[in-house]
Amino acid sequence: MHTLEEIREEYDRLDRLLGLDTSGIRLGISTRGVRRLGCFMPPAPRGNGPAKITISAVVLEDDGLFWDTIRHEYAHAAVWLTHPGERHGHDGVWKAMCRRVGCMPRGTAPPDPALESLRRQKARYLVRCGKCGAETYYLKAGKVVKTMESGYRRRFCCGRCGGNDLKLYVREEDA
Repeated sequence: MHTLEEIREEYDRLDRLLGLDTSGIRLGISTRGVRRLGCFMPPAPRGNGPAKITISAVVLEDDGLFWDTIRHEYAHAAVWLTHPGERHGHDGVWKAMCRRVGCMPRGTAPPDPALESLRRQKARYLVRCGKCGAETYYLKAGKVVKTMESGYRRRFCCGRCGGNDLKLYVREEDA
């Protein structure tokens, strides 16, 4: 299992390689996140608080995913430091930085059966298409879940078949 210390050591190594200083960026582990493997958050526009990188705890247990994810988030931080005030997301500038730091220049992780299984286990909400059976899992009651709970099921359509016969299932809280 990987640690925050390993992440900081890798970021220090990359800092020396690129001539940057990410020591002021806070690092954290998210025990709740399974959909997003990592996240770089710059400070608020008014400068309140430091920038932060959060890594999902599920990443810490998979060696290949760990190194690619922490370098992916480092690339976001490096672009933020080298292009102040600009927003780059997953554009060409960010992709070039990915190549420099040694991670795959893609915005999302490749499909992983183990991660999908974990998402299913942790999900509280399931939306299933009555036409093709496609399932989408949600950890929190966001826009889709809240809209469906209020009775407007036909407002959304299936991403696979386009059908609008969607049903919401809610897993009861553990007692």
